[in-house]
Order: sequence, then structure tokens, then C-alpha cells
Amino acid sequence: MASSSNPSCVLVVGAGGVLGREIVRILRVKGVDVVAAFRTRRAGLKEMLAGLGAKPLQLDIDDIAATRQALGEVDAAVFTPILTVSQSAAALLGEGQRAVFFSSNNVAIDPEAEVYGRLAKAEEAVLSAAPGAVILRPTMIYGYPGDGNISRLIHWMRRSPILPLPGGGYALQQPVYYRDLANAAVQTVLDAAPLARTHAVAGPEPITTRALYDAVALAAGARPFIAPMPFAAFAPILRGAEAIGVRLPVKAAQLARAARDKTPPPEAALILGETSLDGGLAALIAALDDSLHGA
Repeated sequence: MASSSNPSCVLVVGAGGVLGREIVRILRVKGVDVVAAFRTRRAGLKEMLAGLGAKPLQLDIDDIAATRQALGEVDAAVFTPILTVSQSAAALLGEGQRAVFFSSNNVAIDPEAEVYGRLAKAEEAVLSAAPGAVILRPTMIYGYPGDGNISRLIHWMRRSPILPLPGGGYALQQPVYYRDLANAAVQTVLDAAPLARTHAVAGPEPITTRALYDAVALAAGARPFIAPMPFAAFAPILRGAEAIGVRLPVKAAQLARAARDKTPPPEAALILGETSLDGGLAALIAALDDSLHGA
């Protein structure tokens, strides 16, 4: 089923994850019917998705027949798993059927890295296979416990008296709050004529990594000693250790990437989130504290 007007029913793949659930919630608030697909059954998940007003569906997108059938019953789709996982579904979309896929802003920042090279190839495959597809490239995603970025940073800040700052702290970051990213996905899938087929999605303003660390420490009520690790000073030591087989928490290549700006490139079609860093951090701290105390 494909439609040139606003979709009346959207398949959300990865609805069992935090981002997917938020996309489901926003679509339902807008009055859009949702098929909320999840791969792994967990206690209470179907009931939670049904409580949002969605139709729960257990689906493995590697199951071609089941995925084609699910896509045939909706107007559009949002695939929240990273593109290297979800790209195979692009070929199953109907002619002109709208769909949103997720990649990474690092495809533009660090294309020589193997992981982002694979993502770039996946982007090319999706855009070729699915004329109705749009790819979102978020910057650092944060805002919920277990986000793997700032929630992890808060964890270490609250437990360690010394915190290394890779790259010296001068590189620019532009973290995007996960609910802003969900809004961007919803706006994109509902847009009959998006301006571009690939969009970067970022927070409202860039900030240096050092300023980001300071803001996170303040929000978390932590006072670690933040120790800059300039690439030029530490790279030879790290490379030497790697050459003799020493396993280190930070690799030379990672340190080199940390010294690069992670803001979207100037030529990128850009969607900016509305949530300020202070507001996003306050919400994240509250969520972390609630989870810690079992709320």
C-alpha cells in the first residue's frame, strides 16, 4: 500500500526500543494508526504498545515474506534499527512508499572508518532500492537511561575521581535529545515531499566536548578531575601499546576521531531539535535517578 497523501497507518520497526516507542507515541498523538513491530518478545511489551493505541506485531525483518506482508498493510514505515540491519527491507517497499531509515552523522565526519564505510554503502543501497525512502543521520543521541552516550558518561562521572577527555576537548559536539529525533522521524515520514533524501539531525547548538563534559558534571552533581588527552601527546603511546598487544580502553584511532568536530557538515540538509542541552540533561538525570530507585 502506498500513498501520496498523509499516511493513515505507519509501520514502526523496532517499537520495543526507547526511540521506537517514542515514535509510536507521537504518531498516535497525531491520530495516525500504527503497527508497532518488535523482534524479541518481552514481558509486558505487547500490552504497553497496545496501551499506546498501536497494533503490536512480533516481526523479524530478515523474514522477507512477513516483512513484505506487513509493509503491504500500511502506507509508510519507520525503521529504527541502524541501516546496516534494516537496509534489506528497502527492496520490499511498495512503489513510492514512504519510509524513514536511520544512519549516523559520522558517515559524513569519518567516512574512512570501516563501520561508517559500511553505513555509507547501506545508504546508497537503500536510496537506490526505495525512491520513497529518506535517511536520517543523527549526531550523538542522548536522553534516556542506557543511551550509550551521555548516560554512560554520567555513570563514570559519578564513580570515578578522574575522567579522561579524549582529543583534548576542543572538538565540537551537537548532541540530539532522543525525543527530538523521534519528532524528526515522524515529521519526515508524514511529509509528502521532503526537501532532501538524507538529513542530518542535531541538537539546537554546537558545544565543545570540554563544555559538554562540564555541563554533564554540573547536571549530575559530580566533580571529577577532567584530564584532557590530546591526540598528538598520547597517540604514540597508544600505538606502541597496541603494537605489542596491550588491550586499552581507548584506541589510537578512537582518540583521533575524538579530536574531530562531530557537528553536521555545512552542506548537510539539517533538522534541528528544540530541546536545550540543559533541559535534556535535567530530564536524563531525573530518568536515571528514577530507574536507580525503582520508580
